[in-house]
Amino acid sequence: MVKHLFIVSRQQPDLFSYLSREFSSESEVTVIIDRRQGQRRANEERAANEQRVANEERVANEQRVANAERAANEERARENRRQSDRRRKAELVSQLATLGYAFVRLT
Repeated sequence: MVKHLFIVSRQQPDLFSYLSREFSSESEVTVIIDRRQGQRRANEERAANEQRVANEERVANEQRVANAERAANEERARENRRQSDRRRKAELVSQLATLGYAFVRLT
């Protein structure tokens, strides 16, 4: 069964109430309020350290799989998926800012 999700901006409580009422009888539709608050990384130094560790891990990973074509293909597939996820997140953030809600189809 395909499910749908409405994510409603915190600045739109009336829209949240309206959509919650309208879809209350629909089991395949869920309406939630955007729970994000502020920046996920409050500390720039911590973010820089995390980036450094991530880079070191990536280099070590690349060295281990440098001779294995299969592993290289899997890494490219993971990178493409992450890029796709970032694009989708950007689209959702844009929808929340302009429309006050984002609509997501879940499978």
